[in-house]
Amino acid sequence: MADQRQSELGLESKRKTSKGLGRDINQDQMVLRVWKDKSAQLAVVVDGMGGQGGGEVAAKIAADTFRELLNQPLPEEAKARYEMLLERFHAANKAIRQRASEDFGLLEMGATIVAAIITQTECLHLYAGDCRLYHFGQEQTPYVTTDQTWAQRLVKIGEITSEQARSHPMRSKVTSCLGGGSNAKLSVQPEWQDDSSLAFRQLHQGDVLILCSDGLHGEVQDSELEELVKNYRTSPDQLTKACVDTAKNNGSKDDISLIAIFVQDNHS
Repeated sequence: MADQRQSELGLESKRKTSKGLGRDINQDQMVLRVWKDKSAQLAVVVDGMGGQGGGEVAAKIAADTFRELLNQPLPEEAKARYEMLLERFHAANKAIRQRASEDFGLLEMGATIVAAIITQTECLHLYAGDCRLYHFGQEQTPYVTTDQTWAQRLVKIGEITSEQARSHPMRSKVTSCLGGGSNAKLSVQPEWQDDSSLAFRQLHQGDVLILCSDGLHGEVQDSELEELVKNYRTSPDQLTKACVDTAKNNGSKDDISLIAIFVQDNHS
């Protein structure tokens, strides 16, 4: 997909996906679209789960559900925007479960997801599972969402370190997802608190956002990703290619998908 230059929004975006080594089907889905009135950009990365092609079906249902957001006007109030995005998570969860109930072979299908509504000054994001959003600013330490996995729960209670979590057997066992069968639960993060909620990130010229599936961050460490952003801070096309190449070189067998969004000078 060619670079999407949105001069009205002051954003430059690129998405890239690659099938995992030895995989027959890419079960990831992405959405990168702009509202008709150019008020904001919608970015979504979905990682499908489930055998017999179930992950592919679940991911497509989720992506289609989120695309429907583009038919709604974007509210100005922060809480209304948050609730509009949150509602799509529950709608996608319901749609996946409904489809699964109609086909025994799809009973366990599900998806992890990260979704964001982005303007030049703000990023509203929500996620379920281990798809991530990274926010690389000019000065501060990069912001990274916290995976909803069993390994991360062990990190939280001090049983293992973050480094040990990278290779822990439960690192890919998610504690929240869309669909996923009768035992799965959906818990969307970050939760609403007030207008200063973690769900809202203030953006500045030169900032870089990356939304990705675990096919990327499972093989490319945060420090590696930060270095790639520094090396390709002016080119979304080169950055996304370098990210996929690095994941593959590191041995990623999972599907790799990412969206990179650069906050530009609105007058450039």
